[in-house]
Amino acid sequence: MSFALRAGLTWAETEYGGVLLDTVDGQYWTLNVTGARVLAGLLAGAEPDEVVTRLTAEFDGDAAEVAGDVPTLVAELEAAELVVRR
Repeated sequence: MSFALRAGLTWAETEYGGVLLDTVDGQYWTLNVTGARVLAGLLAGAEPDEVVTRLTAEFDGDAAEVAGDVPTLVAELEAAELVVRR
């Protein structure tokens, strides 16, 4: 499974995380650094479990906690119609 931004969205990573901008209505959303890493990984074609492995290593995190947080964020991004499955 892979993910893409829905039509009309642009994405930019920043030093504080990332920003999604709806180019049609000007609405925007921000993600913290870890959320930005999740989204960037998904958009690059990584599976959610790959993202968990990368985040756990990068941030020296608890694998079980990260494994719960990544699917939660993915579900929130999908519910907000910010990403779509391809």
